[in-house]
Amino acid sequence: MKKIIVLSSFIFLIGIQISNAQKGKEIIFGLGGAVTSTWIIYQNFYGEPEIEYAPKTGYAFSFNLGYEFTEKIGIMTELQYSAQGQKYTGSQTWEGYNFKQVDRDIKLTYFNLPVFFKYRFGTGDTRFRFMAGPQFGFLLDATQDYIRDGDKSASTYREDKDGKLFDVTEPNIKNRIENMDIGIAVDIGADISLSDQFFINAGLRLNYGLQDVNTEPYHLKNNKGNPYEPSNNLWGGVYFGINYRLDVQGYSQRSF
Repeated sequence: MKKIIVLSSFIFLIGIQISNAQKGKEIIFGLGGAVTSTWIIYQNFYGEPEIEYAPKTGYAFSFNLGYEFTEKIGIMTELQYSAQGQKYTGSQTWEGYNFKQVDRDIKLTYFNLPVFFKYRFGTGDTRFRFMAGPQFGFLLDATQDYIRDGDKSASTYREDKDGKLFDVTEPNIKNRIENMDIGIAVDIGADISLSDQFFINAGLRLNYGLQDVNTEPYHLKNNKGNPYEPSNNLWGGVYFGINYRLDVQGYSQRSF
């Protein structure tokens, strides 16, 4: 949490310094949210049989802070809460076990901090935009529902890389997931003016984690004996927001 506060404050102070140096530009404040489809690329079943991917719906909501250098170029960051993860469904048979219906739901929540470089084009009240940049994700919680033939207590045990026995179906899996995920974020959409101060935005958002989400002790071979493959977060969806423009020069020149 200290890292989150420090990094958020650092980006905010950069925005303040830029606004002081670039009079006549605009600071943007706003709120946003997204409905997403979330995935974890490459499964990790800890050496037990893998099952099929299933769709999982996630969501995100954020406080937005941006700065526009010109009508076309700007930067933006978000203080974002994001629900992510992956669902699986299928059957498992191995070593005397025979589960006909297996459902696994991994639930990850992150505090995400994307830093976008923004380019807008077009004229009038509707201007299209493209944004891209790095994203820093801080894990808040990690749990799973692992149900075999309708039974949440159908536990199996494996050894991690350190030789420690663990319950594969344990609900709390925060120790198995890395605390930080660094990735890239891309947004394609439009800014639509409602007035001189207020505008809404809508677009398609895509985030991809560049780091393996699994901690080192759980980098295990799959049930076929193949080498471990890293797992990466991926989510995409539809984003909406409402924002307020503050003209820095106009505000500072007012007399009170």
